[in-house]
Amino acid sequence: MLSKLKLYTLKQKLWAIVAASFIARVIVFFVLPNTPSLLAPDEGTYASLANWISESKPATDFPRFGEGLYLSGRSVIIPASILIRFGMNELDAVRLTSSIYGLLGLCVVAFLSSKLLHTNGDEIKNSRKLERLVLSLVLVYAFLPSHFVWSILGLRESTNEFWLIISFLGVFLLYREKQSRKLLVASLIFISIVCTFSSRPQVGWVLVVTLLIYSLFKMKNITTYLLITSVLTGLFAGYLISTSFPYVTTDIYMAKDKTLTPTNRGDIKASKLCDANETKIEYEGKVYVCTKIRTVLKRDYPSNLAEVIVNQIEVIPGKQIINQVGAASVIKRSTCPWEESSEIAKYGCLGFRAPYMTLTFLFRPFPFTDTTSQSSTFAAAENILWILMFVLAFYRISKVKKISFFRELAPCIIFFSLYVVGAGSYEGNMGTAFRHKSLILWIALLLLFAVFWRGPDEAEELQRNNSQESAV
Repeated sequence: MLSKLKLYTLKQKLWAIVAASFIARVIVFFVLPNTPSLLAPDEGTYASLANWISESKPATDFPRFGEGLYLSGRSVIIPASILIRFGMNELDAVRLTSSIYGLLGLCVVAFLSSKLLHTNGDEIKNSRKLERLVLSLVLVYAFLPSHFVWSILGLRESTNEFWLIISFLGVFLLYREKQSRKLLVASLIFISIVCTFSSRPQVGWVLVVTLLIYSLFKMKNITTYLLITSVLTGLFAGYLISTSFPYVTTDIYMAKDKTLTPTNRGDIKASKLCDANETKIEYEGKVYVCTKIRTVLKRDYPSNLAEVIVNQIEVIPGKQIINQVGAASVIKRSTCPWEESSEIAKYGCLGFRAPYMTLTFLFRPFPFTDTTSQSSTFAAAENILWILMFVLAFYRISKVKKISFFRELAPCIIFFSLYVVGAGSYEGNMGTAFRHKSLILWIALLLLFAVFWRGPDEAEELQRNNSQESAV
């Protein structure tokens, strides 16, 4: 009986890790308290919003954060509200939704890792060392304490991560030589971008910029134009469905001629010239009287997307200060050598602080120096692993002078670079930063796998060097 449980292939072992994660998630789901966790009190807000939506109440009337939270978190709120309608407790609904997303994300990472392992052909498939490396990294991804916790509590972290991974998986599949379903894959990229905006819009913006930058280096490939189409349509759709626009009242006028008889319905074309400041207008040789016929309530949409992008960029310098309000572990900004008296000076200071703030986002809190509570001590202990991962990666890159699978991982590396710099300028406290850092764990692990990869040429060279050393 036990002999049947032996795992022989890499696929079987990866599925065993997924199965172990599933069992662990089921156990923790029933062990968690019936109140929002102290580690993530925000799950109570998401649970209340999911219950609010399940009762078909308008999101604009939600007492905490209003419509904005619903639009920027629909990927988790809508599935949870459906579970609530089937009779599930509101807190359990958001937790179960988050945990399912987390498990699906693990499946995608395991799939992507196995595909990368076999990219160079059959001669590598029997490499036990590489298989152990893949299994170790997937195991870390599945059970790293903070990542596992954030993916089972009722938060947006696992939802956001899943759709982000799906986006990069779509790009990976789109450029495969034998890919015959490019339109289907492009549609998957479009959907994943929209859902990323519906999980956390800031990440959606970084994702879009990443894929557009990546496409610039692939313009000679006709497939790139399909990618650009998917990205831009995903951007417009994702932005529109994840942004809250204020309601404004608008007066509607009708231009009528001087007779003003009951049957005089007015001239529609002339009415476009009427507004609150005009009582009479002249159109095509006739004089019309502007009469207000009704007042309507409608959304106030911006004139164009470029205006929105400019507005988004303008608020970046002040975002970190806003995020510091009420924080228990404030990230102190380094002093800028010049005064921030103008917009140019503000962005200059942002660039000056970028290296320090990026490193702070990646590696703090430090053990002993930044620990102010049990949760910060937990975070500091885990950050030792992050520091170790980056030390090993940089050591390996300096030794080998290359990154294997660079073409496949290029979009992930671009996103990683933009995200850590952007998050460094955005995050205001170490607690939230530590939680948001879990979004890029899978990229860090794939990068670590790539730099420790030994292809056929490198393996032969290493074996030759070892033989020469033995002979000496």
